[in-house]
Amino acid sequence: MANGLTKNLIIYNNNEAVLNMESVAIFLGVSTATVRNWVKCGYLQALGENTKYFFHKKDVEGLKSKILNGDLEKLRKRANKAKADRTFVPDEYIQDKAGFEGLNAIIEYVKSHSIDLFSALFLVGLNLLKKEKIISDISIDDIVQKKDLPIANKQIKEEIKSWLSEIKNETIKEEFSFLLNYDIPRQRDVLGFLYQSLLIEGQKSQSGSYYTPSNIVDKIITEYVKKDSKVLDPCCGTGQFLLAFANVIENPSNMYGIDSDQIAVRIARLNILIKFN
Repeated sequence: MANGLTKNLIIYNNNEAVLNMESVAIFLGVSTATVRNWVKCGYLQALGENTKYFFHKKDVEGLKSKILNGDLEKLRKRANKAKADRTFVPDEYIQDKAGFEGLNAIIEYVKSHSIDLFSALFLVGLNLLKKEKIISDISIDDIVQKKDLPIANKQIKEEIKSWLSEIKNETIKEEFSFLLNYDIPRQRDVLGFLYQSLLIEGQKSQSGSYYTPSNIVDKIITEYVKKDSKVLDPCCGTGQFLLAFANVIENPSNMYGIDSDQIAVRIARLNILIKFN
């Protein structure tokens, strides 16, 4: 149950590969909005009315060949994701669409203030700890001075200390208290959503850092995971699957996750520590 493009974003139907909307966008190097537009224009055909967000992989490969061969010059110009410096919000990733506006406010704030991604995620992580009453009220000044934060859970405290040790003082400013105090909407993986939304597309394309939509995660968990299951996500990302496992599996020691993305792993650890606090 992995989060990479070549893993569970490819679904097999009657032994024929099928791609969901997000994986098609990754494969072609465009946004999901562009994929929808290409479907409307007839460049790509979905499986059917009830499966309009899924496509045969062979059809997608055929379209990509046309783009690379110059047969569709206008599309080719829009398909160079590897050099992209833009970001996009993966709305398929969020669990409760009602919280989208609130999460987008955080994204826009980080962008408009040019806040370092690692620092922004750290501040929102502390906000989550406050929301879960794991840490009492803290200030930006406490963070800048790297004070000993009042966290009772030893594992969470060590995780936060480790994270803080890698943040340079000049990257945290007083006006960033918005991220520390904003009323964060409840979602399964707030930090993972923000990470995906703020990570530059070109970087995601090169590293394969794309995450499974929440509805697919829920479907897999419902069909295959039981309360006594032992599970491993070999490309766990920020812990989307691990958090879903935690809603079913009774013993957290039966859950394992691995990933090469160090920031994603930090988020996953914090997510699970909060879940089982």
